[in-house]
Amino acid sequence: MAAARGRRAEERRPAGESKGIRASGRTCGSSRVNGRWLVSRPWSAGTTTPRQQGEGATRFLSLIVGTVGRADTLRRLLDSLAGQSEPEFEVIVVDQNDAIDISPITDAYRGDLDIRRVEAPRGLSRARNIGLQHARGIVVGFPDDDCWYGPHVVARVRRAFSDDRTAVLTGRTVASDGLDSVSPHRLESGPVDRSNVFVSGNSNTLFCRRRVFETVGGFDEALGVGAATPYQSGEETDFLLRCLAHRIRVDYDRDLVVHHCHIRNASSAQTRRARVYSQGYGRLLRVHGFGLTYLGAGVGRSLGRGILCFVTGDLDGARSRVHWAQGALVGYLSGRRSVPDHSSSEGQLTSGRSPAGQTR
Repeated sequence: MAAARGRRAEERRPAGESKGIRASGRTCGSSRVNGRWLVSRPWSAGTTTPRQQGEGATRFLSLIVGTVGRADTLRRLLDSLAGQSEPEFEVIVVDQNDAIDISPITDAYRGDLDIRRVEAPRGLSRARNIGLQHARGIVVGFPDDDCWYGPHVVARVRRAFSDDRTAVLTGRTVASDGLDSVSPHRLESGPVDRSNVFVSGNSNTLFCRRRVFETVGGFDEALGVGAATPYQSGEETDFLLRCLAHRIRVDYDRDLVVHHCHIRNASSAQTRRARVYSQGYGRLLRVHGFGLTYLGAGVGRSLGRGILCFVTGDLDGARSRVHWAQGALVGYLSGRRSVPDHSSSEGQLTSGRSPAGQTR
């Protein structure tokens, strides 16, 4: 069945796409999920919410893909999803494009995937929160539009969540050369805690039961690529740390692998990326109560590597690491002193969301 879907994907792949700004209107509301989906009791693996029983938990898995400006890599991701050995999942493409029209791409996969396109304003965390409003899966995942799956990723995730104790699962991103990509990863599988959360996967390999968001809230829209703040990273780690604060089990499976190319930028873009990404890191440390000692260790390592790069003649690498250290300090000093209180005395699910996300 998967092979047949893959052949059909090759046969009907569009040769081109329509470019230019869409004439249709866009939905401009913000989801504001973070801190809004609240329950008054601690989360437990055996608890079933009314939403899961009623409003359509009709799939095992919902994959939410925020996308901006990436037609070719989006096609590659959808091709890989059309070839999965486990078919019980849906794909929600959250379209944040202004300059290209991806509707011919998503429309071309309707015969091979349960796929919907939802329009939304910019911001990766916002895209994921809006996608959550449309999700029908018991479990949700968040692949980037430039990653791709091997043929058995969904099947492996399904096996993991067949254990009712599994609430949140992370894995590893690797490039086509087999080396770790996007972020460093620890060498052993096992539980995630505050001491190893920064080396226990990234959002490409984040899967969790949808009802977890009812306890901890959605992604912080002040964090992540496209946020209207300097903090252009860290939204998935912030989410994991909130799960841990609620005593929700988080597991890291090193053999759960999603593919993602190595991130290579021109020197000026690499320097800017280092600064804005590290500001998100610094803010996370401050918000979640990591002390100055933890910050100092990270900044010290970065400066040490910068000195080594300078000595060996890698000036771009040295500049990038200095900017990373500066950004981490700036983010830490500008972060809130404590995590906002997400507890609720109400015994019901509340949202307070404005309308957002128009399904196509």
